[in-house]
Amino acid sequence: MYFSLAVLPTMLLLLWLYTRDTLHPEPKRQVYRLFLLGAAIVLPAGMLERLLLDTTFPVRGGLAATVVTAFFVAGMVEEFLKAAVTDRAAFGRGLMQHPIDCVVYCGAVALGFATVENILYVTSSGFATAVLRSVTAIPAHLMFGIVMGAAFVRHIWFGADKAWAYIVPALAHGMYDAFALSGSWLADLALVAYLIALMEWSLRKLDWVSSLRTPRPGRRLSPA
Repeated sequence: MYFSLAVLPTMLLLLWLYTRDTLHPEPKRQVYRLFLLGAAIVLPAGMLERLLLDTTFPVRGGLAATVVTAFFVAGMVEEFLKAAVTDRAAFGRGLMQHPIDCVVYCGAVALGFATVENILYVTSSGFATAVLRSVTAIPAHLMFGIVMGAAFVRHIWFGADKAWAYIVPALAHGMYDAFALSGSWLADLALVAYLIALMEWSLRKLDWVSSLRTPRPGRRLSPA
């Protein structure tokens, strides 16, 4: 039961994301492949995060520890790995033929990662965790994927630096974790407000990407 509760939210969000591509839907096989690659990086991400916490960042307690853990451990490691996988397995293989493709593939990687992470949390902590994460961490991972996909669009179609596809979602993720790790009611309220703002921002990005119809990078479009 816990396994089903952990997987159901990500599967529903993946289905929702896939149906955003109405003109040229991506091959399901490729989307599932990116989803599985996202799931596969949970283990190396966890190992690298543990290594950083134990050695590179010997900060213990207080605001400094929260900031370091949120931005330079969780946010940077997880989003850089997701972006690297998408960069190599989707962009590098020429799968991003239309702007919306970037969001679909980045979102698939993000939801693959979120699925395994959620299974680990829910099977160890129970029903309350499943409910809480279904409205916080799971949609947050998707939103990080959407802004990552929009950054890839800006790189491919507008010539922006590809580094932003790594940096922007890492900063968004770090901000989320900074509130989540603070452990106070004020931080919890700030987290709710941040999630609402992040949802509005990511949906605007999705609307912008969906409005771009050209398959040919280089044509001048209106940036977001």
